[in-house]
Amino acid sequence: MKARTVDDTSFKHILQIADTDFVVCDVETTGLHPERNRLTEIALLRIRGNAIVDRYSSLINPRQFIPEEVQRLTGITNEMVYTAPDAIQVMPDVRRFIGDAVFIGHNVRFDRAFVDATLHRCGIEALQVPNLCTARLARRLMPQKSRASLGALAAHYNIRIKNRHRAMGDAEATATVFLKFLQILDEEFDIHETGELISFQNRQIYRITGAPKYFTRLQENLAELPHRPGVYFFHDKRGDVLYIGKARDLKERVSSYFYHNIGHTEKIRRLVRGVHGITWKPLETELSALLNESRLIKQHQPPYNTQLKRYRKYPFIRIDATNDWPTIGWCYDLVDDGAEYFGPFRSRFAVEDALDSINKLFMLRECDGSIKPSPSAVPCLYHDIKRCGAPCAQLMSSEDYQREVDDIVLFLQGEQDGVLDRLRARMHRRAEDLDFEGAAVLRDRLSGVERIIRQQQLMVHSVRKQNLILVTYARRSNVEIHFIKSGMLAAQLLVDQRNVPERELFTQIEDVYFSRQEELFMGGKEDIDEMRIIASWCLTRRDESVVLEVEGCTSAAEAMELLKGTIEEMSNGAAASNDGAVGA
Repeated sequence: MKARTVDDTSFKHILQIADTDFVVCDVETTGLHPERNRLTEIALLRIRGNAIVDRYSSLINPRQFIPEEVQRLTGITNEMVYTAPDAIQVMPDVRRFIGDAVFIGHNVRFDRAFVDATLHRCGIEALQVPNLCTARLARRLMPQKSRASLGALAAHYNIRIKNRHRAMGDAEATATVFLKFLQILDEEFDIHETGELISFQNRQIYRITGAPKYFTRLQENLAELPHRPGVYFFHDKRGDVLYIGKARDLKERVSSYFYHNIGHTEKIRRLVRGVHGITWKPLETELSALLNESRLIKQHQPPYNTQLKRYRKYPFIRIDATNDWPTIGWCYDLVDDGAEYFGPFRSRFAVEDALDSINKLFMLRECDGSIKPSPSAVPCLYHDIKRCGAPCAQLMSSEDYQREVDDIVLFLQGEQDGVLDRLRARMHRRAEDLDFEGAAVLRDRLSGVERIIRQQQLMVHSVRKQNLILVTYARRSNVEIHFIKSGMLAAQLLVDQRNVPERELFTQIEDVYFSRQEELFMGGKEDIDEMRIIASWCLTRRDESVVLEVEGCTSAAEAMELLKGTIEEMSNGAAASNDGAVGA
């Protein structure tokens, strides 16, 4: 059964890239014409949540002679396909595999034309999905490269193509290139939605001829930009701020607006023409740049940020804690509505998998709206299949229901041992009360929880209860420390690993986590945006920061020891890395 969505409108109308199925296709054929020639091999790779999750390939008997030059190119001989299945046997599987996924190919029109023609000849339903061409994306993302062939892109990204000119080898290389492009589109173009991605491949490419007028007036600004993280400001002729952005590398990011032909939209072209000055605020880490950008945009409200800047939405699990009988679902937006939010998750698929596991293991109701328990109410199907305790029919007390909610929170936060202990204790109590049927139900649930724990470690947090210390490598021998209280930035310090200011760090930890500090969250959209940025960083950039959980520390001294040990480990790791680089 599909996990219940709290607010499905954002998914239906604005499909996120991370929530989209893509299928990369590569075909080998007897020639170039889809009507006269036939398939000899097909390979399909499914991409979901920025990862390859499934694959399919098959040789196909074309019932047609393979020319010698094609045999030399692909290595597929007439003997190899002699015992291969016919297209009529293969194409039903191909059609099912592709389903409603976006169809991707390098020079996609070639692959799609052969697939469409073959489906038609086999009398199979035609594909009704959009195309996405990695060659077209390459010409817009890498305009400086004269060639956008798969081989040239693979060489550029150091991708080793196994079995070149065979369907699976070329499909794997295309998929790897596509995943590289998704990262660039996310970081440099703020493209997070599938519709935007499909449109991007068709953007008009404009080329600068001669020195544009703005180049002369901005040349000095561009030359002074540093190679470091920070926030940049584009100003108009009056000095007003037109646009604010963040960068991992200020020089590379800002220069890309003016030096490179990267398929800018008309809005960006208008922005660039209106820029009369550039200023910047250098920072130590990209996380600081993200948080500064968010706060500065709210402060200045630049006109072009509302037109150009959008953030990717990550899904969250939502427990409606304000309801007497809380329900659980998922949504994209954090709202100050009294509910408890857990996450974020990488994609809709990940959050639905988590909810499916939770609904199978715990007994919360899955119906919408409020309920008024009555002994005359008839339990629904979910009670019959042991996925709900039927509080509507007074078959489950409010105390037992709240225990289920508490167990779900423990389960989500990775405290599975606590969940198992509670379930075992309840099972033993029911057995002692001679309620053997109830004990058997809990025994089965125990087995289910243990199985899920082996399969996936969720380890997500209630966003409002994230008490974390993020330690991130900065320039030189420094680390930047962000103190996160209740999901928001409470303080930050730049620390030299060679001379750690222990007293200052201890005072900061005590003030933020172990004193009665005032509530940081004021309920505004700005606060929610900051929570989202921090939560998303912890999800997607864990390799760039060490995340320390303060929740388990009983004192400031204990948290200080944890932080001090982490800084020492990072310092030793950096020193070892530098020694290796010198030796190399």
